[in-house]
Amino acid sequence: MENNISKKTIEILINNFNANNNELVISKTKNYIKKFPRIAILYNLLGSSYQKIGKLEDAINVFKNGLKIDPNNISFSNNLGNSYKYVLDYKKAEIIFKDIIEKNPKYINAYINLGNLKRDVNNFQEAINLYEKANKISPNNFIILYSLALAHQGIGNYEIAINHAKEVLSLNPKFTKADYLISQSMKYKNENWHYKELEKKINDKKFSSLEKINLYFSISKANEDLNKIKESFKYLQIGNKLSKTLNKYDLNKDKNLFKNIKTVFQNIDFESFLNNEPNKIIFVLGMPRSGTSLVEQIISAHDDVIGGGEMPILPNIIKKNFLDDNSLNNNNIIKTINDPHEKRNITDQYKNYINYFDVGERYILDKSLINFFWIGFIKIFFPNSKIIHCFREPKDNCLSIYKNLFEESMKFSYDENDLVEFYKLYQDLMKFWQIKKNVNLINVSYESLIANNETEIKRIIKECDLSWNEKCLFHYKNKNPIKTMSTVQARKPIYKTSINSFDKYKIFLDKINNHF
Repeated sequence: MENNISKKTIEILINNFNANNNELVISKTKNYIKKFPRIAILYNLLGSSYQKIGKLEDAINVFKNGLKIDPNNISFSNNLGNSYKYVLDYKKAEIIFKDIIEKNPKYINAYINLGNLKRDVNNFQEAINLYEKANKISPNNFIILYSLALAHQGIGNYEIAINHAKEVLSLNPKFTKADYLISQSMKYKNENWHYKELEKKINDKKFSSLEKINLYFSISKANEDLNKIKESFKYLQIGNKLSKTLNKYDLNKDKNLFKNIKTVFQNIDFESFLNNEPNKIIFVLGMPRSGTSLVEQIISAHDDVIGGGEMPILPNIIKKNFLDDNSLNNNNIIKTINDPHEKRNITDQYKNYINYFDVGERYILDKSLINFFWIGFIKIFFPNSKIIHCFREPKDNCLSIYKNLFEESMKFSYDENDLVEFYKLYQDLMKFWQIKKNVNLINVSYESLIANNETEIKRIIKECDLSWNEKCLFHYKNKNPIKTMSTVQARKPIYKTSINSFDKYKIFLDKINNHF
């Protein structure tokens, strides 16, 4: 009876899985597992579906159960390792990936996943070594080559990154993320080979909407480099409209969260959480494209600081412990902050994560932008940390956001109305933290930093309680990895061309122009 599940049934489940009908797959596979508890593929489909909807603890349990019935199933082990990586338990994930490589040295997914883990904790050279090992085993694998391109881009090896991205596109022209990587890694001085390639692709009907989004943003950037602003905006608008259609962003959910945060923290006394514990964490936050990567490069040029980049740990902790359906659970917050054991558990989760960066006695810099939502939690759990708030002239900032592709958390950025409304909500929340709650922030204006470079850098270093280090003035020589699209800009000496950048586009963006 146990082996009677039909191939047709499995095919239907796989088709639904590939179509992202995750809830259906979960429901069906759970029922089939009851009838056929030793069919391995059911566990893989169930666990992978849980992964896709973010139920990672459930995924971990399913893959563990799968390994009980099939201990040598490398796919189970690999998926379990990824699940641990997604919940930021890098130690367990690393053990699993290394174990797979030892048992099966030709299983390239383990090299790629371990490489991605190393990249997450800024160990880029080790990541590159792992990708190169995978590349020797499977020479023409576009995923490996794209991973190499990303890693080299992150440490400023732009020519190598572009060459790997070109290899990707020669193998898979539809993998347009590689086009976007190229566009962000070069300055277009003429309608070069890539510009012509982009022109061909955007008119090619074989590319899907998702694939074309990367192309529209890429050719928009190329046209801006060539000062063809009308053409640049045409493609930018198409790319943003397409992104907005596909991501189904609901501004009201974020409006409720902004309101909810102010309500929850209104009557919490942050001073009551002050203590004598040494705390060597520097949080750099603000809107995307507000100068946070530049500030990170300046501070992490200091010998006593490690730049952690956009660390996901604090949002992850808050989501896991305090967020229910994008709303803060006030009861859980009050319970935790009044229980020393629970409070310690939260801070330990954060500290355990930063240990992956080999911090030692140095400071670590956490540059997760949207952490401006969580300033209240920072003041409760890390009261002696430094918080740097980066901000920029709103029109320039909104334009720069509108011009770029972001990860999931930035869905507000693809529609001018959404962007304006979100930006105003952010401004209001920052007033709440600074005026209503009297939170002491190190405020850094992008324009002041550009205009008064040396003075501002010295002020920032002093306010972080760091000794002066001349290297901070030469931040563009800093080899600290950058995992965001600001990688090229933040590695240059200070330049002024981004000031008043909105002027070129103001005739196209009425809503931004009229609101700020």
